[in-house]
Amino acid sequence: MSAKSSEPKQFSPEKFSIAKLVFYALGAGTLTLAVMIPIIVALARPYPIAALCVAIMAIVLMVAVIALVSRKMTAGIQHEIDRRRAELATEHSRADASVNRREEKQN
Repeated sequence: MSAKSSEPKQFSPEKFSIAKLVFYALGAGTLTLAVMIPIIVALARPYPIAALCVAIMAIVLMVAVIALVSRKMTAGIQHEIDRRRAELATEHSRADASVNRREEKQN
């Protein structure tokens, strides 16, 4: 039996797709509304103000869920971007140091 990593699943940059991000995020938002709509309908007749409050809360919750899912999916991509920027910065600093040493030797 293999032990699973406790780290959250991150999507690799090579497999990243904008379409997949859109489908996952909107799917999560749709699922949130699908759960909240029966509650809103059940409250609509006896407590219309409560149903309105729940509907507004459902919209805010849907936006939060979409943001959470998209942020989670892009976290791996951002990590990869940051890693590559750090590599480029170290390469540039090494190249600059090399050029500085050559200039010092020439002087």
